[in-house]
This record gives sequence, C-alpha cells and structure tokens, in this order.
Amino acid sequence: NTVKFLVQYMAVVYKVSSTERLQLMERELSSQLSALKTEIEENGVLQGTPAKSYSSVPIPKDMSYFRQERELVLRRALQVAAARPVLVQADAMQRELESCLSREYTPESLPLLLHQFYTDRSYQLAQCKYQYMLRWRRFCRHSSIIEQLYPLYKQQKREIMGDY
Repeated sequence: NTVKFLVQYMAVVYKVSSTERLQLMERELSSQLSALKTEIEENGVLQGTPAKSYSSVPIPKDMSYFRQERELVLRRALQVAAARPVLVQADAMQRELESCLSREYTPESLPLLLHQFYTDRSYQLAQCKYQYMLRWRRFCRHSSIIEQLYPLYKQQKREIMGDY
C-alpha cells in the first residue's frame, strides 16, 4: 500500500515538463522537428512524389509524443516490485479455528478448508523467503558484513524452510 501511495504521490507531485531547462529543450526540439518536417515535405514535393506518404523518410513525431514517452518511462521507473507482506500465522490459524467452530462448516468441507489454508501458507512462506533473499542481496554487499551475518541468514532461511 505504501509503495502504491508513493508512486501515486510522485505522479501527482512530479510534473514532466516542469523545469525551465526542460521546457527550453522541448521548445528547441519542437523547432528542430518542425524544420525537419518541412524539409522532408519540401524535398518530397521537389522530387515529384505525389503525397507525403510515399516518402521513404517517415515524418517525425510531434513534441507531445516525446513528452508522453518521457512520462511513460518516468512512471515505469517509479514503479517498485514488492512482495506481499507476511501474515502472522497465529492470527490466520485463529481465524480458521473460529470459522471451523461455527456451524457454517461441515466435516465434508473441512479438508477443503485445510487444503486452502496450507496452500495459502506455502505461498506466504515462499514470499517470505523471497523477501528475505532480497534483503540479503540489498544489504550484504561487503565481505565483512557477509561473514558477520551469513550464519544468521542461514538460520533464518532454515527456519522458513522448516515451516514450509
């Protein structure tokens, strides 16, 4: 949720053409594009081509196209992949216990519920392991840190895999 909020916030706060230098560069690019476009059209007419669609050189795109492309690249750069948060197993088991104790569920539906619970739990543990490996990769970049933290990392990973 916080990652989505930050991306939305940055999209609102950051304006693609907000700086003065960027606007100057856009105006310069726009004038160059229009000059190139007129040159292509004039050369096409002088060479006797009946329409601009027959030219071997494509007409350059306008400034709004490049602005949209830049916006798209910046929005992609702002997106961050994140694993789902790890749920507390005790809370999940308590909810399952409460739902099983209610009269709503029958002995026939209990195996399906247990199957669903363990399927969800295995997915959560896989996410937890992935998240832990990402943290390891992110924070352990020097050999001294790796030597110091590797036994703890191995123990945590062993516990996750034991629960899996």
